[in-house]
Amino acid sequence: MKIKITAGGIYDGEGKELPVGTELDVADHDAETPHPWAGRFETISGGTVKPGDGAPVGPFTVEDGGKGWWSILDAKGEKVGKGLREDEAKAFETLSDDDKAAFAVEHAKA
Repeated sequence: MKIKITAGGIYDGEGKELPVGTELDVADHDAETPHPWAGRFETISGGTVKPGDGAPVGPFTVEDGGKGWWSILDAKGEKVGKGLREDEAKAFETLSDDDKAAFAVEHAKA
């Protein structure tokens, strides 16, 4: 499918961020699972992935919500899913960006 990058945070194989507006031909994606770039591209042609499929978009951070509860925040600063305890929040911060995205998608369903 052909896509156009609409937000930052997408990197090439050498670790360089691709500029917004870049068009790419990429392999089709199984629409049954959230796309790791959800919300950061639009489909120009082909493919089954729809932009803005509702999946939370990183980078993700955690914030102390008080009284022992923490929250995962998406790129817009909005809470993702229910609160976490401090040990879960600290463990989340140690994850890779891809693992944070996968966790956030699952956590948002909870």
